[in-house]
Amino acid sequence: MILKRLVVVASLLSISILLAACEEKKITYQETKMTVSEAEERIADQLEVENPDDDLEVSITEESDD
Repeated sequence: MILKRLVVVASLLSISILLAACEEKKITYQETKMTVSEAEERIADQLEVENPDDDLEVSITEESDD
């Protein structure tokens, strides 16, 4: 019983550390530092204001030199 609890606690601690290390990348958009998802949402909102008949979704990806 105690061993099971130790395994569960150790697993949860490991997962917490991994998730903390996976922080979302921040970029600068319109002179403001924000997460990529926040920038995507703001850009989509701006486009939808100018195109009210469309429900748009924006995705920002990092370019690679492959």
